[in-house]
Amino acid sequence: MTTETESLPRAQQPRRWLKRSMFAFLAALNLVALFAFLQIRSTEAQFDENVTTNDQVVPALTPTVADRSQPITFLLIGSDSREGLDSLENFGPSGGERADVIILLRVVPEDGTAQMLSIPRDTYVDIPGRGKDRINSAFAFGGAPLVVEAVAEFTGLAVNHYVEVDFVGFQAIVDDLGGVEIDFPFPARDGKSGLDVDAGRQVLDGYQALALARSRSYEELQSGSWVSVDANDFGRTRRQQLLIFAILRGMARPSSIVEMGDLVGGFARYLTVDTTLAEASLVQLAFTMRDVRPNEIEAVTLPGAVSTVDGASVVIPSEPEADEILAAFRAGEPMVSFDPSRLSVRVLNGNGVSGSAGSMAERLEKDGFDIASVGDADREDFATTTILVRPDTVAFGELIADDLGFGTVEVGTIGPDLGAVVIVGDDDTTAGA
Repeated sequence: MTTETESLPRAQQPRRWLKRSMFAFLAALNLVALFAFLQIRSTEAQFDENVTTNDQVVPALTPTVADRSQPITFLLIGSDSREGLDSLENFGPSGGERADVIILLRVVPEDGTAQMLSIPRDTYVDIPGRGKDRINSAFAFGGAPLVVEAVAEFTGLAVNHYVEVDFVGFQAIVDDLGGVEIDFPFPARDGKSGLDVDAGRQVLDGYQALALARSRSYEELQSGSWVSVDANDFGRTRRQQLLIFAILRGMARPSSIVEMGDLVGGFARYLTVDTTLAEASLVQLAFTMRDVRPNEIEAVTLPGAVSTVDGASVVIPSEPEADEILAAFRAGEPMVSFDPSRLSVRVLNGNGVSGSAGSMAERLEKDGFDIASVGDADREDFATTTILVRPDTVAFGELIADDLGFGTVEVGTIGPDLGAVVIVGDDDTTAGA
């Protein structure tokens, strides 16, 4: 007895097999898609359970569109609320909750690009319904809705989502990560914020990380003397960017949507977000952006000059530079084009070989780099030449590494008058030559 398949012409039998195989493949694909959807919904439910939502801020936001090629702009606010702190030492009294950190984050999901723009908290702007004042006071006057309106009006940007974390939440996030790694070329301190760290790569716990984020009286121990370095509001915003980069580096790179959901869900309990963000597929967006490295994020602080208005210290945006940076940020273009000839380099001996810093400085100077100074690092056990840069001079550090043919670029604490600090390590085979 012959089967139906066997009775078919030989040429038609493979087609029947191919058709059945295709049906099986499509069925399996649907099962995978269903599983992925259920996992995303599960992890988003975990986020929803943990996060605090703010529905009052929603009317001040601009809704996002479904097009993944369009940018999404987040307003990240660090509140100076002391609520829940175990100790107020080094924090002082607070006369009302203000926005201690104001950062705009612009991401494009389709190509995984991101830009970060910090606005100094004392920037003098028009606050809707209140007149001229420091931008952080909008938070005290009208909470999240007013600070969104003030930022949107000042920058000309459509703000899509709002994310807020306070002092306690920031400390907890850092502690949950097991601390964050920051490179310090010299011992550093701030008697007002409580910062006190040694030179080299340090792992900061939540308390010390917060002390660095709040530091406006930053000092380094250089050649036996404590020297003020970037000890102002602009320095503070650069150190805040530095800490955000350190947190991103410290986060595991999730290999699955489930792992990303666990990560986002864990952090959610420290955050307040707008209701639409909580309802959006945040886990999926975070998973899409998981491969973005800190060194790939352009981070800039809006330039300005400190002035006094009605007896209060304020920051007046520097023009036309501030307008140019805002225009570039809105367009998703590079905010700063650097001229290597205008950035200087400090070279430090970090391997203990006599003359290594001098030889490195001579080589870099010969190749066109401006050398600010030569000296010794606080340690002599650097295995790898380390090029410390600010968040906004990463490209300059990469240029130095390319010129040398070795060394690693790290975002660290350096002064505003420098483009990079090069600490010579054991990998410099020409050291002392």
